[in-house]
This record gives sequence, C-alpha cells and structure tokens, in this order.
Amino acid sequence: MPVVSNGMNNKLAPIVVLLLAAGCATGPMTSASTAAEDKRAIAKTTEYVLLSSPTAVRDWNAMDPEVGLHVRGTMTTHGFVPVGGVQGRGKLCTDGRDWVSFADLRIHKATEGGTPAAPYILGCASGSKFVPASREIVAQE
Repeated sequence: MPVVSNGMNNKLAPIVVLLLAAGCATGPMTSASTAAEDKRAIAKTTEYVLLSSPTAVRDWNAMDPEVGLHVRGTMTTHGFVPVGGVQGRGKLCTDGRDWVSFADLRIHKATEGGTPAAPYILGCASGSKFVPASREIVAQE
C-alpha cells in the first residue's frame, strides 16, 4: 500500500499499522481458518444435490451456478458426501421432521418411522419435493 509523503500521514501510519495488527491478533484464528478450509473444499467439489429435487446428483457449473437451495459434495461408492452446509437462496421450512438421506438420496417421511443415518438433513417433504429446515447437515451422530 503506497504511503503519501506528507507529515500527517507519516505520523499516523505507525498507529494505523498497530491498530490493524491488534485487530487481527484478537480475532479467533480457528473460526477463520475453518471457514477458509470449508470454502476451499466446497470450491473443489464438482457435484451438488438440489434440495427441491434431491434424488439426483448434478454436475456443478461454475459459469451458471444453481441459485436454489443445494448441497455441494462428491458422489462416492458410499453415497453422496456433502461438503459444507446448505448453500443458495430459498426459504427454509419451520417444522422439519422429514429428512433427506445423502447415502441413498431419498426423501424419508417422519410418518413412515425410522431414524435418519448420517449424513442427512432435516426438513419438510411434500411428494418428491423437499425444503430444508436449516442450513446445517448432520454429518455424524
């Protein structure tokens, strides 16, 4: 950053540097590094599941990204492995008791019984449509 050479700026420059350094030092390092790691991991994924129609894995197109609620990740032999949380724009449901299982990419209704196995996301199901209740995925139990 270039510093303009006048008396006032030269006197304030050391103070500004100290304030910036102090501000950076007091921030939580683990939260910032975790968020940065999540962003890098998400950026590397090439697939996603659109939550309004969660029964298929789609190819991610960075030039035309999906704007609906979706989860990025990778399809493996053990099912879809989500990376990060729910992304995109859309409304969340308020009383999420149903769930989408990422292992089998199926919508499971709470009225059918059973317990979700991680990874999954809670939400509201209506036919083949699903709306998540939050942006968090249950990755472990």
